[in-house]
Amino acid sequence: KEAIRLQDKGYLMRLGPQSYIDLREEWSVAARYINDCRNPRHYNVYFDKRPEEGMAAVIALRSIAEGEEIFVDYGKWYWAGCKQKPSRLE
Repeated sequence: KEAIRLQDKGYLMRLGPQSYIDLREEWSVAARYINDCRNPRHYNVYFDKRPEEGMAAVIALRSIAEGEEIFVDYGKWYWAGCKQKPSRLE
């Protein structure tokens, strides 16, 4: 319930029922910098959510070149709660 009350949910990830992680102030966790481009053709990783461990692993869907931006699908519920809808990378 504490997670739902957060004003800034931008770095909040739901792992499972009543299980969340908040990377808002976890600067050393590289996964917090993964973006959603809103185009499935560009997704190159997915989150393997592990609520029993309190974490999500980042799994590559294909080889990723050095310097290539990493994209993941945040899911429909992430964007449903946003006031401003994101642009889509073509």
